[in-house]
Amino acid sequence: MNTIKMSYKGMLFEVNPQSIQTDFSKKVETKALPFGFGRTAVVCRMPATVSGSGILTGENAGERAFELMRIFEKGGASYLFMPKIAPVKAYFTALALSVRDENCIEYRFTFTEECTEKKSHYAFGYTYARAGENLYDIANRCSVSSSKLFEANDYMDMFSVSEGDKVWLN
Repeated sequence: MNTIKMSYKGMLFEVNPQSIQTDFSKKVETKALPFGFGRTAVVCRMPATVSGSGILTGENAGERAFELMRIFEKGGASYLFMPKIAPVKAYFTALALSVRDENCIEYRFTFTEECTEKKSHYAFGYTYARAGENLYDIANRCSVSSSKLFEANDYMDMFSVSEGDKVWLN
């Protein structure tokens, strides 16, 4: 499997961040029912957040830090491509820079998923398989037909997908 480099709005991270964490959550509501019973239901899925940190090193560390700041200041959401994680359309919501010296700058970032209606297709043409997923699960998550996924990829059957596999959607 090929590991891609992280990129956002045309900025390619020459070296992937040292850590990337994606957090998913749901808002749940509990209602009391008669006779001491209760009912809990999912109200909505909250936007995913992607956070992490890394180090920019070398003579052009300052230039790359400035490029991060420039992209942070740009408005609007864009696709965030990450190694071994499905791309997410997100806003760049937090950036922290810490200068060790002129050739070494530490950075921390947070991206927040754009939450709009469910998309009928993904513009980037692929996704990454999550733990325990098969082609049926991926088809449902990405709103494409399972037969289309099977035709577009080289799998023995619908269940031979492994976590982290790059799965073509068209």
